[in-house]
Amino acid sequence: MIVLQRRQLEKVQALIEDYSGIILERVTSKDISSKIQEQMKVLGVVKFDDYLSLLDSGIEDKPVLADLISELTISESFFFRNSAQFDFIYQKYLPELFAARGRRHPVRIWSAGCARGEEAYSIAMVAKRFQVDHPDCSFHIYGGDINNKNILRAKEARYGARAFRNRVERFEALFDMPLGKTDESGHFLLREDIKNMVQFRRLNLKQLHGLKCLAGSDIIFCRNVLIYFAEDFRRILVDEFARYLSPGGILCLGESECLPRDAKEFELVSYKNSYCYQKPSGKQKHE
Repeated sequence: MIVLQRRQLEKVQALIEDYSGIILERVTSKDISSKIQEQMKVLGVVKFDDYLSLLDSGIEDKPVLADLISELTISESFFFRNSAQFDFIYQKYLPELFAARGRRHPVRIWSAGCARGEEAYSIAMVAKRFQVDHPDCSFHIYGGDINNKNILRAKEARYGARAFRNRVERFEALFDMPLGKTDESGHFLLREDIKNMVQFRRLNLKQLHGLKCLAGSDIIFCRNVLIYFAEDFRRILVDEFARYLSPGGILCLGESECLPRDAKEFELVSYKNSYCYQKPSGKQKHE
């Protein structure tokens, strides 16, 4: 297999960043050259320049480029990562939101950059447990990711032991309800009613007009995603999140992430050695 020249790789990296915002060296340590050549072989393309033309073909949904991104950005998460944020949502945010709004409006939640669905389904489990005590509370939960393979895996809702860090029984005890079952191969299959609480779709955060789907969100999770973007694009995304969150809505970032220094759209909310950011409403206050 011929190793691609640096200038050729730089052209691919530039296309990926322009299309997705992803700075490739921040998201993968894989052999980019070999992955590109594998995709060329799948397409029956011999010349790199021909493949480059295919990568750049299409206006918005560039299928060849999207497939390459899927190969280069296959990600792994696990259920209830940074669990304190889920504690805050269950213990503080949802009770106050439901007390203020009651059954009038569904709680709308987005997991933007949902990987294989672990985060979105963690949200659904919290929502399902909250409904035990608040049966009139309804939820609209969505998961989006640029990686087509992640979306397919998320819809399948079938996970290995690592996704739960071997603590399925602990989570079931915590929520006082079964969460699914284990199949013959040892994989955990999520309960259908929890699985059906989440709708998944492809979401490219770089296509700002497509972020209108976030409008009216009460909670946006975008964790361990901003770190793969350039600073100026992170600033743009924070503005978009603030725009589409409802007043009093919250933004959850990853443990190693924070808002840009000049961000004034949110107030910091600390809870159990974790934090999230709240869009001011003049009503809700948390301790």
